Amino acid sequence: MNKNLLIIVILFSVISNAQEHEYLGFLKLPDSTFISYKVNFTENNGLIKGYSYTDMNGDHETKSSIVGRFNDRKNTLEFREVSTIYTKSDITELDFCYVYFTGKTRKLNGKAAVEGTFKSYYDDLTSCIDGELSLNAADKIEKRTERFERLVAKSNKIADSTKQKIDMNQFMSRFEDNRLKGGEKVNIIWNQDYLKLMIWDPGTVDGDIIKVTLNGKDVLSSYSTVKKQKEIELQLTNDVNTITVTALNEGKEAPNTAKIKLSDGKGETIDLLSSLIVGEEVKLVFYKEKPEIDKK
Repeated sequence: MNKNLLIIVILFSVISNAQEHEYLGFLKLPDSTFISYKVNFTENNGLIKGYSYTDMNGDHETKSSIVGRFNDRKNTLEFREVSTIYTKSDITELDFCYVYFTGKTRKLNGKAAVEGTFKSYYDDLTSCIDGELSLNAADKIEKRTERFERLVAKSNKIADSTKQKIDMNQFMSRFEDNRLKGGEKVNIIWNQDYLKLMIWDPGTVDGDIIKVTLNGKDVLSSYSTVKKQKEIELQLTNDVNTITVTALNEGKEAPNTAKIKLSDGKGETIDLLSSLIVGEEVKLVFYKEKPEIDKK
């Protein structure tokens, strides 16, 4: 067999064996506080690699990379957060607390729940906080949500006024990718100079106009977003670099929305969605290195 063909066959075999999974749920802390939590990962021969999202669309939303393993004979799943990709928390005051999870699930087939306990540790491995983690497959939750909405709509025992208040889409929206409101800032660990910025209108194209700057200099001075992605290659030359997106109008339908994708050109991407009124802005702050935090 041709050597190049053999390599292609091996790579295809590896890719085809990898299974993608997404689970939604909550972290339960000792004081009974619940924090939304999502993981999506690929599993290949028992090895897990992917991402976790904590406090989805909350003030402290954080995306981290995870690694772990699944044992289909013992029905055990374990993973740990190994690095922070972005956070809405103030990165200059936050010492990152990484989750180490160990739990049970019957199968990674979208039917069984994932339940267990977690411990969390700072970078120096001192203990942070412990608790419980409960997750269900995203597809299963969405199907249950749709079924519940149909039952509510058909029920004669629920008043129309009450039906209007039951919005399961709002419940599910907490698990969607990062949504940015005016005045919010996302802190991103980005340890290279290259950045590809992609921006477009994800909804109805209605004339939304934005301004984009990098470290105070115009990248797009007055750009009307359309369905087609606008791609811009940037060089992040400083240790800390700031991209600001400002709404110059709200088009025909408020608010001004823009889908933003960040790529390092090597497969790592971050998806964001800004939702702004006129004059509002969001900031994306890129750190070449994670700032040192003095815990004293």
